Amino acid sequence: MIFDAATCALPLELETDLVVIGSGAGGMAAAMAAAERGVETLVLEAGEYLVPRDMTQREEQMFPRLLADNGNRTNVERDVKIHQGRGVGGSTLHNINLVKRIPESIRAAWARERGLSHLSAEVWEALYEETERLLEVSDVPRDQWNRHNRLLEAACQQLGWKGGGLRHNRTGCLGSGFCVVGCRYNAKNNAFKVLLPRLLAAGGEVLSNAVAVRIEHQGGAARGVRALAVEPTTRRVVGEVRVKAGRVCVAASATGSPALLLRSQVPDPSSSTGNSLRIHPAVIAAGDFAEPVHAWKGIPQTYECTEHLQLDEPSGHRVWVLPAFAHPVGTSTMVPGYGQAHRALMERYEHLGVFTAMIHDETLGTVRPHGELGLSIDYWPNERDRAELALGLWACTQALFAAGAERVLIPTRRPRILRPGDDTEWLRRYPIERGDLDVVAVHPMASIPMGDDPARAAVGSDGRHHHLQNLWIADGSLFPTSIGVPPQLSIYALGLHVGRALAR
Repeated sequence: MIFDAATCALPLELETDLVVIGSGAGGMAAAMAAAERGVETLVLEAGEYLVPRDMTQREEQMFPRLLADNGNRTNVERDVKIHQGRGVGGSTLHNINLVKRIPESIRAAWARERGLSHLSAEVWEALYEETERLLEVSDVPRDQWNRHNRLLEAACQQLGWKGGGLRHNRTGCLGSGFCVVGCRYNAKNNAFKVLLPRLLAAGGEVLSNAVAVRIEHQGGAARGVRALAVEPTTRRVVGEVRVKAGRVCVAASATGSPALLLRSQVPDPSSSTGNSLRIHPAVIAAGDFAEPVHAWKGIPQTYECTEHLQLDEPSGHRVWVLPAFAHPVGTSTMVPGYGQAHRALMERYEHLGVFTAMIHDETLGTVRPHGELGLSIDYWPNERDRAELALGLWACTQALFAAGAERVLIPTRRPRILRPGDDTEWLRRYPIERGDLDVVAVHPMASIPMGDDPARAAVGSDGRHHHLQNLWIADGSLFPTSIGVPPQLSIYALGLHVGRALAR
């Protein structure tokens, strides 16, 4: 059953074997895996329960419903935008469904440096194979690549750069292009569509609009969760929910999970909780093409450029280039300028193509609780990461010109517009500074890095907390570092791994 905390008789007191906080890829997978092994399971979700008919395909309606902080989450300086989901299904409701495994070089480095005895290469392989079957992962058929993605392919061929098609977890896709505001056609093989029915069939329950604010613990063990019921539209607190549980599994995202543990004063002698956030920061460049691109149509991302993504080389570059586009409201917030200048750029909307450069970051950000419900993120790319972002700006610009753009817009506060033949080498050394260029991120991770040594890590590689009994973590917080590729597949896999471990 699925219940709405905002409509329940409050205060509400519940008891269960396992309470899972968060219903995204990790939380839903962990809850499903535990419930199917006979564990009485309750999932608390801060967001709403939405079904496909609720996805109106309107930005101003869906972003507040699907995104944390109504889509306005940033770092404390407000110069890094961090998009995270909420709702029953978490970020899998709005993500673009790209599927990649953690590069072997990164997995092997984790094993060498962190131990991870519960996650050998063989265990990862089995988890990936199972998860890919579960989500029906496949190559995106070439006949479903839109013009926007074919422009990047053409650019890579023109420049002699490495690139290729991508894999995804969709079936029945109509190519509507509205992935980021929720799929009205239920074509995403995500936590909502694939895992939730199995959880419910196994007797699991979900309580939506319930924001966990504290893990209650006593005598060295977690005992339950205190949550607040919120009205879905205003997010106004309407009452209290208390859950007594034999086991607590936190999967509230790589920002929400460390904030919750810190607010709850969960012991961590390693001091690692909330001190190593990675986010895959990204920058963009836009090209204006003579012929319409219609970049908003079709599957958003089907082709990648990996020329500057050298994750197997210790000193290699860490830049991943992809097409990226937004619907009109989102585009208008990213296009620089004011008044008539801004209008002139927006009038070229159907002719615009946008490439983004996302990096495998080394910067260590921090997450802290803020008040009873909120959190704060302190993150700005360090010098090495800013150099990689500058390389990414240059690479996007080169690719746009190679694809045939008549001009390229660099969206700095004072927009820079380049034309074919203009010098672009200065972009390689561009000093990315606060307030001059927006940085965007959609992949928070690595904020409670797992490790076998309790002196260096708060959580083991089975998801079990080293310093508080009956407590588990099951989301991207567990990654010891950034991974340089989309994290959803690996978070699903970790959720299955942790759910089965805690069920044992």
